[in-house]
Amino acid sequence: MEYKLQRLEPTVTIDNHSQETCPKCKQVQKRYFICVCLLCVFFAVINLMVIVFVLGRSNDRNDSDIVKQLHALQARVQDLEEISSKSLSVTNEAHHKPESLKNEVFHTSTLTEMLFESRVKRNADKRKKPKPNKQRHKSCCKRKSVVLPALHSSGRGGYHTDENLSGTFHKFEYADWFFNQPHKAKEKQFELNFPNGKLTVKQSGLYLLYSQITLKGNGTHGYHVIRNDKSPILACYSNNMMLHDEDKTSCFTMGMVKLDKGDTIEIRHISKAGIRAVFTSNASFFGLIKVGVFNKKGVVFAV
Repeated sequence: MEYKLQRLEPTVTIDNHSQETCPKCKQVQKRYFICVCLLCVFFAVINLMVIVFVLGRSNDRNDSDIVKQLHALQARVQDLEEISSKSLSVTNEAHHKPESLKNEVFHTSTLTEMLFESRVKRNADKRKKPKPNKQRHKSCCKRKSVVLPALHSSGRGGYHTDENLSGTFHKFEYADWFFNQPHKAKEKQFELNFPNGKLTVKQSGLYLLYSQITLKGNGTHGYHVIRNDKSPILACYSNNMMLHDEDKTSCFTMGMVKLDKGDTIEIRHISKAGIRAVFTSNASFFGLIKVGVFNKKGVVFAV
């Protein structure tokens, strides 16, 4: 048996034009629209109620804050009234106090003023008094002035020739400033023997010794600085072979020498005859300056 499939087709066809003209569809649409509008109105009412509720709560809070502030102001006013009333009562009592109480108050004020003045005076006296520590410090730091042992002797003028003194230069004299030294210091330091030109040292120590002799003429000239008539400790030589008989040459020497108490210093020419020297104060001179002292171990310390 053969069956034929047949396509089922709807018997009723609905088009747009039929929907627009159908009364049932129009009613359904109206109902749907009304429901949507009602829902919108409902939500709007709820929003308004919420806004009104929130505003009411805020107003209530503001009202409560204002009430609290009013209560605080009233309490403050009451406190001020009590304080003013107390002050008035105190002033009235003070006006009606007896004279004895007034005198006691006056005496107490004068006593406090006297105590304050005495305290101020004491503080001023303490400030004026110098501190003993500072005074001691200043006195310790003060430097004591010490006379420096020194000597400068220069020529007495004119010329120096051999005068049977074995060639020793002896026409020396003290410098002017040496006489300004204290008398005791001069006696303790040096002694110059004018006849023979020897210098005696009275203090042991380390000395800077210097000397200059201006010699005249040609030939080989020079001199020695001798200690205790023994070997020379300093020497100076000059060769004047090219000079004329009247020409002059200065011979200078200097050195550090250790001298003991009682040592003698003299200046001798290298020859005993034919000695000619210019003995003005700026041409021929010698001197000593004490720069240090020796301890028992031989260590030098400054003066």
